[in-house]
Amino acid sequence: MCKSKKHREIYDKDHLYAFLRYSVDACIKASYQKIIFLNTDRIPRDAAVIFTPNHCDALMDPLLVLAANRDRKVFIARADIFKKPMLRKLLTFFKMIPINRIRDGIRSVTAVEQTIRVSIKVLENKVSICILPEGTHRPMHSLLPIGKGIARIACGAYDALGDNHPIYIVPVGVEYGDYYRFRSTAMANIGEPFNVSEFISSQRQEGMSERDIMEAIRQQVKERLQELIVYIDDDEQYEAVWELAKLHSGEICKCRVKERFDANREIISRIKQLRERDPKKASALLGKADKLRERRLKSKVSINAIHHKHPLLAAILGTLALLPGILLFLLMAAASLPVWALSEILCTRFKDRAFHNSVRMVVFWVVWSLLYLIEVVLLFCFAPWQWALAAAIILMPAPLFVYDFFEFMRMLASIWRIVFNRKLRNEYREIKNELKNI
Repeated sequence: MCKSKKHREIYDKDHLYAFLRYSVDACIKASYQKIIFLNTDRIPRDAAVIFTPNHCDALMDPLLVLAANRDRKVFIARADIFKKPMLRKLLTFFKMIPINRIRDGIRSVTAVEQTIRVSIKVLENKVSICILPEGTHRPMHSLLPIGKGIARIACGAYDALGDNHPIYIVPVGVEYGDYYRFRSTAMANIGEPFNVSEFISSQRQEGMSERDIMEAIRQQVKERLQELIVYIDDDEQYEAVWELAKLHSGEICKCRVKERFDANREIISRIKQLRERDPKKASALLGKADKLRERRLKSKVSINAIHHKHPLLAAILGTLALLPGILLFLLMAAASLPVWALSEILCTRFKDRAFHNSVRMVVFWVVWSLLYLIEVVLLFCFAPWQWALAAAIILMPAPLFVYDFFEFMRMLASIWRIVFNRKLRNEYREIKNELKNI
């Protein structure tokens, strides 16, 4: 017998939610030119699973975990976004539950215990949980300290479910081609499952305290996440290291996401070894990279424009390719005006740019779905069905085409700038040669 809406639990099946998930998953994938999911076969079946992705791009991080497979998932999010009643209902519909921080006061402690109880029920019903262990997002190739929430939920679930219901923590390394550009690239790298039930049981038998067990779980999550992402030590040389990494991997086509990921990890490892082996040489290299980065940003030159061996030829060919596409761009821009215009207006209200892609994705999902349906109906009402069908097919990716065209124009402008900045181009070529020899 089906439960009424009033008594439905967050882990219960919801037909409306299941129906909407198809469109949400499609919009998540459409938000990127290339998106890949690695090692999804590692996700345990018939077990309690807690996903722990790194948190660098606001709402897009949990959405990538959601799109990794069709399994039901419940998400744990910061309690402060649940304050407004209408928003709370919407977030609950989308299978999200709030978690408070203990430092927020006595009431928050009670709320945390309630979240843990709900989480245990979710896991007991073989529905996965996704918690962002860093607690807050930061658009950097690094990690914030892992919070206590993941360890408390894991230990609480083990106490409730015992050894007969294994609990796994599955780390997920989330990587993006660009944190701020819509229609960039994305990768969700599923890590080896960590059998937290076995770990807790063995450590308790050895006499380890609960506090130390929870600290060890947090450390395990951190170490496993570091192996799944492009990880750079968060110090004063972070920006310089990342500049060199982009310079090293930039020649690889951006659609080859995994190859770029491997190249970034490889060069960052080599830079780290150089810093340990020859600190003076490493300091000089990183200092030069940092100064070049500042000049490049001041000149409004994209790092991707640096990689063209013949920038003048690339600029001319790009301009010639741009001209015939302008009419199609204007058509697509007019057809999807409410989508991209509303997205950019809303983005201006978020000072934190990491939210911008989340805003664009949500507006694309909600507004374009309705607007496209209206436009298709009007086409079939006022045009011959053959023309209406052709127009409907052409207009389907209109907002995506607009964003891609804007990005193409931005990149073309950047290439023209580097054409007239030979000094910067030559200095990057020199440091690139130095990078090959470390």
